[in-house]
Amino acid sequence: QNLIRKGKQSEIIMEVNTSDINKQGWLEKQSRYLKTWRKRYFVLTPTNLYSFKTSNDLRTPTESILLSDTKTVKSTDEVGRDNAMIIQTSTASFYLVAESSEEKESWIGAVGKALVTPKVMIPYEDEEGMG
Repeated sequence: QNLIRKGKQSEIIMEVNTSDINKQGWLEKQSRYLKTWRKRYFVLTPTNLYSFKTSNDLRTPTESILLSDTKTVKSTDEVGRDNAMIIQTSTASFYLVAESSEEKESWIGAVGKALVTPKVMIPYEDEEGMG
């Protein structure tokens, strides 16, 4: 499992397996505290949405959003930017801006699909004495 958290002093070192990538591309992300916009390379896997400073080094994400903790992804006009979207988790909201409305819709669709896709198929077994 990719249960990766970034501490203030620590840097995440991991490698995204290219076969796990469902979508990737450049988006602008609003920084959490300063509220400035930064261009980041985003990579969507079945379990996480990662952001990186560059597209050629996928080992040190600047952000890791756990999809199992994600509640919603949708368009937003809260930030006053065209092609903006919001990803809400149980603990934070992430504002992202795509270069076009088509690209925004593509990201919303891809993340939304990842949210509803079962990660592991668990067979149902009716055990005696249970139920």
